[in-house]
Formats: sequence, structure tokens, C-alpha cells
Amino acid sequence: MINSRFITFNNSTKQCKFLFIISLLSGLFIQQSVSASEFGLAGPSCPSGGAGPRVVRLSDEIPGLCNDASAVQDIIFQLGQTGTLIVDKTCTLSSGLRLPSRFTLKGTGIGSAGILAFSHDGIALSVCQEKPRSYVTISDLDIFGPYSTGENVSAPHSKGIALANQNIIYLTNIRVSDFYTGIVGTNSYSVFIHGSNISNNVNDNIQVGYASNGWRIRDGLVSQAGNWGINVLGPGDAKPVNAGDRELWRTSNDLLIDGVRLESNSKGGIRTNAYATRIINTRLEFNGHGSGAPNYHGVLVDQSAEKTRILTNILSSNCIHNLGSETEQAFNIDANAC
Repeated sequence: MINSRFITFNNSTKQCKFLFIISLLSGLFIQQSVSASEFGLAGPSCPSGGAGPRVVRLSDEIPGLCNDASAVQDIIFQLGQTGTLIVDKTCTLSSGLRLPSRFTLKGTGIGSAGILAFSHDGIALSVCQEKPRSYVTISDLDIFGPYSTGENVSAPHSKGIALANQNIIYLTNIRVSDFYTGIVGTNSYSVFIHGSNISNNVNDNIQVGYASNGWRIRDGLVSQAGNWGINVLGPGDAKPVNAGDRELWRTSNDLLIDGVRLESNSKGGIRTNAYATRIINTRLEFNGHGSGAPNYHGVLVDQSAEKTRILTNILSSNCIHNLGSETEQAFNIDANAC
């Protein structure tokens, strides 16, 4: 099997086509990075390593008021790869933070002392683009965006967690609320969202973008989005971003949504326009209340979606609208077609 990480394109069209065909035969796509600057992720180079203690409590480093994002960023960069920062106090920050690969950012549990509140119209947390671009953990932490400050806020570029060109990311026992979009990923593989509350974001709570395969969203709450609870993009949703010498056109695949409670998301609970989305053991209730439809959308399988599987879910005041191809549904409780 050919490892796509070691394949690079050159100026020869024939060689590009040959390598692409070989990669498809091996069961892999050729993975190519999207532009970090296009997602607002560019900045000073992140450190490959750090000095000093590997586990630090934020209150030890900043004993007083925590309102300087650059000071928090300096602590993260001093720890560097393989470091752990424990957020054990409330920080109100006016710019975002970037995490090196193999870094752990953790709080003290949802609803407890560890809180990061961001007031700016931009990305709150992202992961550095220096290799290996993987193995980052964010856990046990409350993350709030600018819409938590009150009414008359306009922050259409705010994102709680933005992932681009990443592999193996753990988002565990976190809350992400009051951003325009809660969690968004593009060209990122194996993102594990577990036991988390991703709710009350103005647009989508979770948006799975292009070429983002193998995501697992399990055992959490996704509610009160202004648009979709979980929105899985596919062909035709938006202009694909530029990825070097080609457009990043590939739809995502192999998304699993398992045991999630989706309630009161304005446009609907789950929308997929991608390949091989599986929705199982999930509760969908009173989603789509803002869409104006007489029947509320629990799940919308859109026109470009293929081979979606919807199994053993419970739907309360919700329905399934299937426009995709080769969709299979079975053993759902109180499921009706829209």
C-alpha cells in the first residue's frame, strides 16, 4: 500500500495522473494541505519543542487577572510540543490561541473553574501548521465566544475550534458555545468529539468541511444552533478552497454520529451532503423549528449524499428527509418521512 504522505506532485501532468491513479487503487486519497492563511491560521512559527516543566497550571503562571492572550500564548509556546497547560481559572481574551502538535490543553471540568472566553471576531483555538500536525487534545474545558457578551454582537468570522490539515485530534468533555460556528474542520482526519456540549452557536454547531474523513462524534449534546446542529458539506455547498495546484474538491466520508442528543437546532438536527455518513443511537427532538416547514427536519440527506445509513435512532417531533442516493434506514423509533 502506498502512503500518500510521501507522494508529492511535480510539474509533470503524466506523473500527477499516474500517482493519483495508484493512490486510488491503494484505497487512499492524496492528501494535500490547504492554505493556512485562507483559514486565518497563519502566524509566527510554532515551536517544535519546549523547555522547563511539561505540565503547568495557568494560575501558577498568571496569578492575577487573565486577560492577555499574548501572555497565555507565550506559556503555550514555552511548553511546546508534548506540553500540557491546565486552565484552572477564567481567562477573557481578545485574540485566539494556537496549539502546537502533541499538545494538551485542559481545564478542570465542564462548568467549573477552567474557562476561556473570547471576545474577538475570529478563531478562538486552532492547531499549528508545523508538522506533525497531529495528536492534540482539548479536554475538560469551557470555551465561550463573543455572542456570550449580550445582544447586538456581530462576529460572523468567530469560530470556537478551527482545524485544517490535522490528523488525530481529541476534543473530549468540552463546551463550545456562543460563536458564529462552534467547531469547523477542513482536510482533517480522525477528529474525535466525545462527551461534549457543542451548543448555542449562531450558525452551525459543528461543520465538517471538505476532505475530512473518519470523524467520530459520540455521546454528547448538540443543541440550539442558529442553523444546523451538525452540517456535513459536500459537492456544491461552497466554492472549494485552493490547495496548491488544484481545488480541494473531495467530499468528506466515513463520519459517525453515535449516541448524540440533538435538540432545538433551528434549521435541523443533522444535514449531510457527503459520502457514507452513519447516524446511529441518536435522539433528535424539535429540530428545524426555525425552518418554516410543517414537519421538522431531524435529518436531511441532501442531493449529493451517497450511502447514508440511519439506524436505531429515536425521533421526537422530527422527521427524515431523504434526497440522497442509496440511503438505508432501519429500526428507528417514531421516524417519519418529511
